[in-house]
Amino acid sequence: MSDRRIIKIFFLLFILSFSATSFGQFYKVYGYGTLEAGELELVYWNTLIPSSDGQIGFFGNVVDRKGLMAHSLEVEYGLSHKWTVAAYADFIDPVGEKIRYVQAKAIMTHYRFFEKGSRPLDIGIYLEYKLPRKGYKGSEELEAKIILEKDAGFWTFVFNPTFEKKMSGEDVAEGMEFAFNAGLYYRELPWLHAGIEYYSKYGEIRNARPPAVQEHVLFPTIDLMIYPRYHLHTGLGIGLSKAADNLIWKTILAVEFPP
Repeated sequence: MSDRRIIKIFFLLFILSFSATSFGQFYKVYGYGTLEAGELELVYWNTLIPSSDGQIGFFGNVVDRKGLMAHSLEVEYGLSHKWTVAAYADFIDPVGEKIRYVQAKAIMTHYRFFEKGSRPLDIGIYLEYKLPRKGYKGSEELEAKIILEKDAGFWTFVFNPTFEKKMSGEDVAEGMEFAFNAGLYYRELPWLHAGIEYYSKYGEIRNARPPAVQEHVLFPTIDLMIYPRYHLHTGLGIGLSKAADNLIWKTILAVEFPP
């Protein structure tokens, strides 16, 4: 297949993903891998909520989550072959409202320990500090994810126990919250990976939410490595609990620039 044809396929898939997709939160299971030293990656995140019974606060208004679109722009850079840093800018576009910038996020550390396959589990850590725009949220938050990954033939298992703590604002006295995300991926083909991902939110560790208001979502996903530098991840989320959105469509498009 020629380079020109691959590029045409890439742009077609991107247009389709943008028109079909594109909550204020973004869904990703973080794997063990990091960028190479000196490598730069630009990422566009896009989320659409086609069906939801929920609402969110939006700069003094209460808006429906149904039809809401969320966008994020990310820049990642490899400080070493084990350590990646990044920064995000998040935007939300509810139905009937103008799209607005809502928060910045800075990855303090995405670090992987040891070399891949040298331990029974590949282990990493991810730290992120969230700085919301005034009027959108009143609390800064620190999020920590433990990354546990295991390869078994063509299968890859990834687990992300996640801990969140408000660092400022009226809710700073709240306890640490716990979430658990996980993914199972089949990677026989180098250019196409199929997966299934699970996301949950349980609330504070010492005072977990009742099951009726916990959030649980299941995502069948597809990853396309369309060209050596382009990676498209997309999936349709199905809410498994009343507190979760009914349907969520996500797309993550990444472009890598080698050192």
